Amino acid sequence: MELSEIHFHDTRILRVIEDTTTDTLTMDVQYPIDWDQNRFERRSLIFSEAHSYQVFEGPFSGPPTIIDAQILGNSDRRIHLRLQTNAGYRELSFASVRLSIDNPDT
Repeated sequence: MELSEIHFHDTRILRVIEDTTTDTLTMDVQYPIDWDQNRFERRSLIFSEAHSYQVFEGPFSGPPTIIDAQILGNSDRRIHLRLQTNAGYRELSFASVRLSIDNPDT
């Protein structure tokens, strides 16, 4: 899946899991599947070869919602991405990303 195929806008971040043995970062999210009907489904954004995950957000009530995603650059096969949220922003570098349609564990 290409990064451009993922609709980050209005995606709510529920939890983030770092797996150091596989260098993956998984964001369990509420992903918009139908904006007209305001329908969301549990999905996972799985970033492979993830590095430099940083959160620059202030105190916020409830799960942060992604407003925008910006590619800040590319280096050493990695994409450097900024996820602007309603609480601030998050940045990470990764080699690839996929959107899992499997329901993540709760």
